[in-house]
This record gives sequence, C-alpha cells and structure tokens, in this order.
Amino acid sequence: MKKAIVGFLATALLVLVFAVESHAIPAFSRKYRTSCSTCHYAAPMLNAFGKAFKNNGYRYPAGADPEMTKEEPVSLGSEAYKKVWPDAIWPADIPGTSPVSVWAVNRINYAALSDVKWEFETPHEVEILYAGTIGESFSFFGEVEIENDAGDLEIAFPLALQYDDNPALHVRMGMVHADPTPNHLKLTRNHYNVASFRSRNGWRFRDDHAGLEVWGAGNGSGERGGFTYRVGVVNGQGLSDMNKEKDFYGKMTYKIGGLGEVGGTEGAGSNASEFFLDDNVTLGAFMYTGTASKTGVADEDFTVFGGDVDFWYQRFILNGTLMLMDSRITGTPKRNSMVYYAQANAVLYPWLIGLVRYEWEDRDTDQDLVKPVNAIIPGITLMARANVKLIFEFKKFLDEANKKNDTFGFQINFGI
Repeated sequence: MKKAIVGFLATALLVLVFAVESHAIPAFSRKYRTSCSTCHYAAPMLNAFGKAFKNNGYRYPAGADPEMTKEEPVSLGSEAYKKVWPDAIWPADIPGTSPVSVWAVNRINYAALSDVKWEFETPHEVEILYAGTIGESFSFFGEVEIENDAGDLEIAFPLALQYDDNPALHVRMGMVHADPTPNHLKLTRNHYNVASFRSRNGWRFRDDHAGLEVWGAGNGSGERGGFTYRVGVVNGQGLSDMNKEKDFYGKMTYKIGGLGEVGGTEGAGSNASEFFLDDNVTLGAFMYTGTASKTGVADEDFTVFGGDVDFWYQRFILNGTLMLMDSRITGTPKRNSMVYYAQANAVLYPWLIGLVRYEWEDRDTDQDLVKPVNAIIPGITLMARANVKLIFEFKKFLDEANKKNDTFGFQINFGI
C-alpha cells in the first residue's frame, strides 16, 4: 500500500510539472485583463463577485462594464441607428478577439479493492468554452465537451443564448440551470449525490436540460445580500425529448448579508479585500416535476422538491442540500426517495482549501430491504496557479454494500 501511495504521488507531481506550463487565462480574464480569482473562489466555483458578474449577464455591475473592458469590441452598426429605429437594425457589438477558452480535466484513480486498481483518465474531459456579450442586452455561453466515460467517448455541445433586460430579468434559451447544485457551486472532483441521483427511469439533475428559462436577481436591504429566482420548462431528457410531456422546475434563494447579489451599488462592496471572504447565509428552495421515459417500461411521473443552506463565515463555508422525490409508475407501488449532503470547507491559504462532505441516499424510504448508501469525502484543493487546480480526494463508503467501491482520486484541471 505504501508503494502504491508513493507511486501515486510521484505521478501526480509529474502531471503538475507539465501542466503548470500553461500560462494563459480564459476568455473573460482576457477581456478584462484580470485574474481568474476576481470571480472564482476556486474555478469553477464562484465567489461573491463572480455571482454578481453572472447575475448582470456576464457584465461588471453598476454599468461599469465599458470602463472595465480592456479588449475593444467590434461594433456591429453605428450608435446613430438607435435614433432611426425601426428603420435600421439596432446596433450591437461582439468580442474583439475570439471568445474561446479551453478547460481540460485529467484524472488518476486508485481503488484498492477493485480488480483494476489504477486507472488513468488523461484526459477525462476536454471542454472548448465560448462565452461573451452581444451589445447591451444579449449574452451567450456554450461549449463543445469531449468526455471519456467508462471507456466510451461522449461528445456534447450545450449552448445558451440569453436576453439580459436587467439583473432582475433574464430570458435564457438552450441549456438551462435546472440542477439546484450547478458546477459554479462545486469544488470537488465527485459530483454532488443530489445531482447524480437517478429516478427509476434514469432521469437525473446533472444531465443536460434543454429548454426556456426566466431568471433574475436583486440586492436586499441596504444593498447587501438579496434574492435570486429561476423558473423554466425543459424537455427533461436531453436535446430530443423521449415523450410528449414537458418538465417544469423552479428555484428561489435569499441571501442575508454579504455582497449584494447584483453588487455594484453604494454600500454593496465586501468589507474584506480577500476574494474568498463574504460573510452571509443563503437559504434556498427548489422543485422539479416531470415525466421520464425508458424503452420497454411505462412512463414515470415524478416530483422533486427540497431546500439548501449556504453559510459563509470568514474562511469557512458550511452548506448542504436535502432532496425528496416521489416516483409514480402505473402498475407499480409509488416510491419515495430522500437524498442529502452536508459539506464544510476552509481556506487554509488562498491557494489551499480543505473540505469534507457527508452524503446520504435512500432510494426507497418505505422499504427496509432497500438499504441507504452513505459516504464521506475528505479532500484537498490546491490552486497551483489561478488557472491550474489540483484535487486530492478520497471517497469512503460507510454502508456495507459499497465498501469495495472506496476510491482515492487525483484530478488536475487547467484552463487557457
């Protein structure tokens, strides 16, 4: 075992040596000539300013975007066209250089009790990201994602075009945010169990959801904290729906204290200069209702609802999510499921973050024969550079049925 660990760490160091040669930074960093840490706690997890930037339609708050932009956009029409509209096309602009970035994920897995103890996924995933703004009122975000999934090559191309009327009203078409625990909140290598939990016919939150979404945000009392909301309608199971029904979802949050959800107004700035500090507590509630289809079986009607809490204090973050699901398939008993997690992380140094997460999953709360799955995930995230992240993580199952699935993993992400 000692030899295995030494070999694992040696390989990790070799990967790091080659990876840190990447010096470039992604598209928004180029546009504003700023570090990734301006918006990110540890990419892709957003800090308070990053959330405000997103809530403003990928723009700097309080109308400061033009003066903060260091990369001159390309004009699509004269400003004078506004005066003669509708007898002219409303003017806009596009990014001055290619708005493309690359995000790569490399993994090494070690499972002591597995037949295949060592597994190299290099790369596990490559994402070609493109994002930016179009004039004053439109933005876009998309990617071409190539992933190695258990030896199979998967290609996805999620894209969304968004109309940004103001921070309180955005209309998004394409891939939307049905998942209550999206990637901009995730710090770990392992996905949240809430996002990965499957219904009986295979639906889960973290799969792509194509549809239409209306969402927005606003500051709270004293221009601090505030609310967010989103409601949407989606296919439910990918780009091509598997049934005639549409799924519906919604989520609301309220943040008490900290930087305003849309930032940028008098008194809304953080009292601390550190990018990872934002003392606040955020409470949220979500729901999803839909129909999941599977070849050869009856359709499944299901409803999901739950809540979450996110508490930031100095260098510490405590958060958790509870999800309840009821599943109905004609000719079978109704199934009730419960899934939750609780996580704590602490900034040891601005570039070193420790965390531990506890997960619980009970697929059928009414059946004693269906045993819950629970696990604990301790880990370390190391920002070798602002755009190079290393994750060391161990997933230890606490239930008897999954004890052979314990995995020690190393992951390195970098963006250019």
